[in-house]
Amino acid sequence: MTALVVALVCGLASCSVIPVGMRSIVGENGRKGNPLGDPYARVIAVPPSPDWSAADVVNGFKAAMASVDDPGREVARKYLTDSFARTWNPQSGVTVYRQGEPPTVQIGEKDTRVTLKGTVTALIDQDGRYRPSGGPLNEPFVLVKGQTGWRIDSAPPGLLLSEADAERAYLKVDLYFLDDEEKGLVIDQVRVPIDPASNFAKTTVERLLRGPSSSLRGAVRSAFDGTRLIDVTTEDNRVVVDLTNRVAPELVGPMTAQLAGTLAGLTKGGWGFEVRVRGEPYYTDNPLTVDAQEQTRFDPWMAPGEIYPYYVADDALWLLGKDNTGQPVLGKAGEKDGTRTDMAISAHAQVAALSQKGTVLSVAPLATGGEWRQWATGKSLAPPCWDRYQTLWTVERPDDHTSRVIRIRDGQRYAVSAPDLDAVHVSLLKVARDGVHVAVVVRDGAGEQVKVGTVIGRGGATRVTNLQVVVPVEDKQRIRDIAWKDGKTLYVLTGKSDLLEVSLTGESKSLPSNTGIENITALEGSLLAGAVDDDDKRQILYWTSSKWEPRVKNENGRTDFADQGPAFPAYPLD
Repeated sequence: MTALVVALVCGLASCSVIPVGMRSIVGENGRKGNPLGDPYARVIAVPPSPDWSAADVVNGFKAAMASVDDPGREVARKYLTDSFARTWNPQSGVTVYRQGEPPTVQIGEKDTRVTLKGTVTALIDQDGRYRPSGGPLNEPFVLVKGQTGWRIDSAPPGLLLSEADAERAYLKVDLYFLDDEEKGLVIDQVRVPIDPASNFAKTTVERLLRGPSSSLRGAVRSAFDGTRLIDVTTEDNRVVVDLTNRVAPELVGPMTAQLAGTLAGLTKGGWGFEVRVRGEPYYTDNPLTVDAQEQTRFDPWMAPGEIYPYYVADDALWLLGKDNTGQPVLGKAGEKDGTRTDMAISAHAQVAALSQKGTVLSVAPLATGGEWRQWATGKSLAPPCWDRYQTLWTVERPDDHTSRVIRIRDGQRYAVSAPDLDAVHVSLLKVARDGVHVAVVVRDGAGEQVKVGTVIGRGGATRVTNLQVVVPVEDKQRIRDIAWKDGKTLYVLTGKSDLLEVSLTGESKSLPSNTGIENITALEGSLLAGAVDDDDKRQILYWTSSKWEPRVKNENGRTDFADQGPAFPAYPLD
């Protein structure tokens, strides 16, 4: 990696970080396919000077905390008293902030207090999990003066980095792990500290081999157990990953899929991969080469290709064809029946639906002669969803303050342990196509919020845990619908028809919406919505990346809104 130097200049009255020479930050658009890393911004930390003021020392300490060239933060420790230096732990986590008004300085008889003020914007834990946060920053630094000048005797725990410092010091990566059955891939979004003694690819693979973050621990597996990383280099437009040991033969495919998925975001130019063991070919007489898109062959849901959506028209289930015209599905689900709603499609041509009163959950094969069969009953059932394991999920709600998560597979009904959901009202629950991440809409007196968590275990040992808020409650807010785009992104439709795109880490952005949108479904690059106009006529809209357009054509080739028109679109496993 090439370092772009950012010099630390400290004077008697101030201490600041300024860029010199080249630009201080190179964004993702600057990557030219070099998997060993882009130029990064380098902060040169310098020790404190005896003649610095207390405020200068705090500013210098802040800059030293941001220096990736000093991963042990040895220079930063020089700003601390001996006793505090022994207890301060820079690896205990990161608080990311946006500075507000200038720090305040309070001079006392025995010490001086410099208080940093601003807004907390995110937290990064020891696993590298990034979580947007909020609230005021009001952090005091207590300093005492000795023979060598002012030193910090008390400060906030861990690292305190500005948003710009965090961008310079951390690389955002998607780590790929195996699901419980070792047949699919699950993404773990983390921040990895930039290591100037290494390269981006090596740093990323080292983090991959450390295992998943705490949010996925127990829910995923790794093919790399029993081996360690020696190095990551390049050779003949190929990324070479050198390991200490071979993995079990049945894990070679999963291992290469994990590598290809994790490194694909760094290469950008379609580089292939090779795995070696202690510098030698993986196989005695043959190298182990890996295609740049190996992860999509291992797990088809990583790039699902042409999968067509379903929708409801004239009280029956229809399949939308390539020419944007539809036809009723085979079996009873394709016949007019106004008694069922909230349909969900499996990956194996089955449809689940609720009765109009939400008390009966039925399933029908999408095949000739496919009949509706009752799978579950309850006083109030949440709309169903399928996971990739042919398992049907719903939530039974005996009253407005109780929810019981249910999983049904091969006719067997299992109660899912979800302590965080027992005493709330779960409006919606949807499992992502990776079978591990789950999103829920939870309602309380203040409104509805969206949480994302993890599915761990099978059968009667299944539990939902690690729930984190990704869309907080806002003034009696209602959530109309949620839809997984992929294994790391969720679309959220609010009661005001606002549309949000939310990551697993809770980062979100708003998309242009349409006031008539009632529900949504998504699959990779396709986002569809069921919409109604002012005359209660219906149509399916699709997002073109710049605007909403009507999608379904009638027998005359038109896309007008219509009575009993297309509604409630649904992709499989949404």
